[in-house]
Amino acid sequence: MWKKGIIFSLIFTFLALNLVGGVLPKKEETIPSRYLADLNWMQVGKMVPSKINTVLLVAGTLEAHGVTCNGADFIVPDKLAEMIAPRINALIAPHITYGVTRTLTPYPGGIAISEKTFEQYVKEILYGLADIGFKNIIIINGHGPNRGPCDRAMYEVAMKRKVRGMVIDWWSYTADITKEVFNQDGGHAGINENAAVMAVNPKLVYPELYSPDKVTATPIDPSYSAYPSPSSILLYTPGEGYPEFNLERARKYLSKVADKLTKLIKETIAKWDKAGL
Repeated sequence: MWKKGIIFSLIFTFLALNLVGGVLPKKEETIPSRYLADLNWMQVGKMVPSKINTVLLVAGTLEAHGVTCNGADFIVPDKLAEMIAPRINALIAPHITYGVTRTLTPYPGGIAISEKTFEQYVKEILYGLADIGFKNIIIINGHGPNRGPCDRAMYEVAMKRKVRGMVIDWWSYTADITKEVFNQDGGHAGINENAAVMAVNPKLVYPELYSPDKVTATPIDPSYSAYPSPSSILLYTPGEGYPEFNLERARKYLSKVADKLTKLIKETIAKWDKAGL
């Protein structure tokens, strides 16, 4: 019995020391917000880069998107950033609203920024994020013509400031998921992008405005061009990608997109780390 008494006494003493002296692992510190704009400068200084060294930056534009909102190109990647950030321990920078809108500029509500201006603007933002202390800067791009300027800006900042950067066209990288979920190819404001907006906020999609004659199939064809574009719903493959309005399938699609993007970013950061970059 005396041996049991000694054992219980030792266990009690150990637990008491841990509770009083703080030997037990501390509870993980709560992050006030994943949004950089929500944080106080002192909070940012405390977290970056010692606790968080990755930032997500959304690049979009304002242009016509069929029967959904003109802001689809930043509304969808904004939601993806929100879904991804906790999984990769990242903060989210304020998104870039205006981009390199082209053939859809004449549609009501569209705004176009020149490539030169846009590239310089993105570059200044990236330099700023590097100066804050972020090591990994990930652009989630929501608009095709933004890609070239974003790539050039990211390359310069990554080389000059020794940071690591990625630029991802979210819809293009996850084209396989469009075919997996919808059994067909997508399009600009087509079945995939329309579904993505619906998954974020169904109120931003207006089925009553839809008709098939508002759709144009636009596979790459160097034999002709049309300015402005004859439609704002532009399919990648003729006969495939017409919008649908199935909320359950839309949510499944966006969830799978977020999963694939998360995996890509995690694996890339791990490889950078392993290479000592």
